[in-house]
Amino acid sequence: MDRSGLTKMKKSVKALYNTGNMHVTNDDLLAENLERLGTLAKTREQEMELSQAFYKFSHVTKELASLMKHLMDGLNNRLLYPLDALVKGDLKGAKGDLKKPFDKAWKDYETKFSKIEKEKKQQAEKAGMVRTEISGAEIADEMEKERKIFQLQMCEYLIKVNEIRTKKGSDLLNNLAEYYQAQANFFQDGLKTLNHFQGFVEGLLSQLVKSKQRQEHERKQLLELRDALKGSMTSYKEPTHSNSSPAGYSLHQLQGNKAHGNEKKGFLLKKSESRMRRTWQRRKCIIKDGSMYIYHQDESKDPVKLNLLTCQVKLVHDDPGKKCFDLVSSSNNRTYHFQGEDVRDMEEWISVLNNAKEEILLKAFHDTSDSHSLNQSVRELTSSIVDRIRRLPGNKHCCDCGAPDPEWLSTNLGVMICLECCGIHRELGVHISRTQSVVIDALGTSQLLLARVVGNSALNDVMEATLDHKLKPMPTSPMEARRDFIRAKYEQHKYAIITCTDKEDLKQDLKQAVMAKDLLSLIQVYAEGLDLSTPLPDMENGETALHLAILEDDGTSLPLVDFLIQNSAIGSLDKKTVDGNTALHMCASLNKTECMKLMLRTRPDLANIENKSGKTPLDMARDAGNQLCMDLLKSALSGKKDLFVHVNIDWDLVSEERFYECNDLSDDDLDGTPDKPRSRSRPSSLIVMPPTDSPAHAQIMGKDRLHDDNGRLPPPPPPLSNKPKIPGFNAPSQGGGLNGRNSPTSGLTAAHHNSQAFGADSHPQPHPKPPALGAKPAFPPLPPRCKKPPPPPPPNTGHTRNRSEPAAAHLGHKRTGSEPPPRPNLSEFRNTVSGMQPVPMVGLTGHGLSGNGPGRTFQRSTSTHEERPRSDSQPEISHSMFPVPPPRPKVKKVHGKRRCKALYDCEADNDDELTFKEGEIIHILEEVEEEWWEGEIEGNPKRRGLFPTSFVEMINE
Repeated sequence: MDRSGLTKMKKSVKALYNTGNMHVTNDDLLAENLERLGTLAKTREQEMELSQAFYKFSHVTKELASLMKHLMDGLNNRLLYPLDALVKGDLKGAKGDLKKPFDKAWKDYETKFSKIEKEKKQQAEKAGMVRTEISGAEIADEMEKERKIFQLQMCEYLIKVNEIRTKKGSDLLNNLAEYYQAQANFFQDGLKTLNHFQGFVEGLLSQLVKSKQRQEHERKQLLELRDALKGSMTSYKEPTHSNSSPAGYSLHQLQGNKAHGNEKKGFLLKKSESRMRRTWQRRKCIIKDGSMYIYHQDESKDPVKLNLLTCQVKLVHDDPGKKCFDLVSSSNNRTYHFQGEDVRDMEEWISVLNNAKEEILLKAFHDTSDSHSLNQSVRELTSSIVDRIRRLPGNKHCCDCGAPDPEWLSTNLGVMICLECCGIHRELGVHISRTQSVVIDALGTSQLLLARVVGNSALNDVMEATLDHKLKPMPTSPMEARRDFIRAKYEQHKYAIITCTDKEDLKQDLKQAVMAKDLLSLIQVYAEGLDLSTPLPDMENGETALHLAILEDDGTSLPLVDFLIQNSAIGSLDKKTVDGNTALHMCASLNKTECMKLMLRTRPDLANIENKSGKTPLDMARDAGNQLCMDLLKSALSGKKDLFVHVNIDWDLVSEERFYECNDLSDDDLDGTPDKPRSRSRPSSLIVMPPTDSPAHAQIMGKDRLHDDNGRLPPPPPPLSNKPKIPGFNAPSQGGGLNGRNSPTSGLTAAHHNSQAFGADSHPQPHPKPPALGAKPAFPPLPPRCKKPPPPPPPNTGHTRNRSEPAAAHLGHKRTGSEPPPRPNLSEFRNTVSGMQPVPMVGLTGHGLSGNGPGRTFQRSTSTHEERPRSDSQPEISHSMFPVPPPRPKVKKVHGKRRCKALYDCEADNDDELTFKEGEIIHILEEVEEEWWEGEIEGNPKRRGLFPTSFVEMINE
């Protein structure tokens, strides 16, 4: 009984010890994140007070964590270790082993006594005497050895019993008293720390009140300015027609008017933005068979053909006349700017474009024939999706070992892995990881859904949250090391942070993740080991997370539904509510066709299940009049799975790079024009942007436009939440229609414009609320580098970056009004200005020469190795065409070694850049540009190159 009670006590003390250590770990993480926020705020002149406050909170959190760590060490030394030794040592012997020597000595003593007694009786019988008893004195001498051994073992046994009673009695109570004294000291020391901190908190609160009042005043002024600007724009607007759409378009409400059909022929004004002129040119355009044909000025030339499956229609919000729209082609890497004759003409073109896109999309997905054109369209769409997936943060390297250019996909986890790691994933089983090749296999779009919104960086933020990266395998690591790591990561979830120790709390987290449509919070719950098919708390009908995700779907839940389906036990997909309805019954009654495809793709037999009313999903779809759901269910019942291979959503294939920095040259001017080089951006592994509709994003965008005095783009502060969030698809869900979405973040780049989806039903549903922001701490955006263009390379030698390679803008950094555009190289300029010797030019401010529109600058390198003296025979370029700008500031030389400390890990994008790790010391050699310096690693001068100043902090010598 004593042993059972002490064992239970040991377990409770151990649980308390583990919980306390987890508390200390999370406190340390919180302090580290607060310190990072302070470091970021320190870079802004107006936020020095915030920086000091963050540092102060970080310091106090570290002190409290240190006190808790000391208390947990005391708990281990005073209670856990003695109890463990007592239960596993002394009490284990008390069950029998401890008494064995005593029992053996007693048995030997009795055996010797019986033997001597028998011998004495035999001697008496031979002498003719009868003895019934033998006195102890007679055999004392002969029993002396056995008697002393017995007495010795008895003493040993009693000593052990006494020790055990002492350890589980007075010693245990003494240890408890010492622990509670240590606990009292912990609270007293913590109270002293907080009392010392109280004065700072009170002062901070008063400062924050003033700061908030100042910000409210600024907000009020901005609102008044906005209203005034809106009022002044009314004079530019054309009168609206009674049957036209409202003047204020929302990207989530773009609908194709079916009355306009899906084919159209006519003329549109197309904007040409050549390097030498920018004009609107009238072009013949034809929409037919899911493609748009744009003719050249010389209509005898073959027109440009655009596959509408890989195009998106975007309205121009700042167009005063409301006659313009953009057509963004992901396959051509182009943005086409069009203008109709009037508002009605523009609306008709947009309707026909969207109707044609919807028709070809549904036809391509539902047609079972082997039509070459349809298959080609689907292949183009799939290829564009895969290309977008490859550009997600972290996807350039294997999720598990870091090998470059992974070509295998875990479809249920949404990550890219290499061939070697893929073999181990397959050993884990399909219940943990389902792998497909993005090169060999013919993937359906439904298999790419999670990969499009998750990515390696986002998943590793959760699954490797506590991992010491020294333990992570390398591309050269042996298979056994990879196998141990991958099993620990995906089977045991060994490196995930445990945020809840109570299962009920985890269920609440699961419910909140589904309600908030927060995919990364859902992955966090999955990483903590909760069964995703468990009934949710406080649900009247006993719904599971899958039921709730379908019930709450407003066009943003499809990735969550896919994750729940693929990562739940396959036998749990038929779980019913109190009414006997499965998740498939809900899809049928609510007309959730895309969710239904995902379920029937995994388990077509779900179509046979009846609810308590005896109705199958097909019966419910028939009662609700949902024709597309009926078609899907009939296909499942007949064993046909073709309709479940693709999902009908808007994949948001347009990167910010193309939307914000495209150079839309005229088709007539594009012949023989090479691609422009892109400006430098930060590595994709470091880019994290918040959702477009979040306050953090608004702050970043505001500073993009209103930069500080020195033109430097301040880095955004990272969010505070430990649970990163990912926006879903933000367009309303239509029956079988497309769902527009934002690009993923936290490792996922936010897109600024979404396209509207079109489904079988043309009636729009209400716009969903934007998902809440909650991303991992972000790195500051990398400033652009004004690199000098290289000399023209010899033909067919070297490597030329092509469009498929990642560039700056799609990773999240956008050029401000004062930053230079990507500079054309020498060969490009010669193609445009034939026979003219280029004049060295530097970037001008917004008041100078406009190169590519308002707010942009025209810039030419002043590289000495490219400048050549102009001969007298060369024509002089007119100043009206190229006004001479002020001279470029000279490069600053650093006299004496200055040092700085790296705040983050950074990988070089180019050969002349420096790769460094957080905490390394860099010697500054030269200030090449304002935000790019040259330096070398302390102690290793061979590691030398350019680095961004926003990634380091100066060391005061």
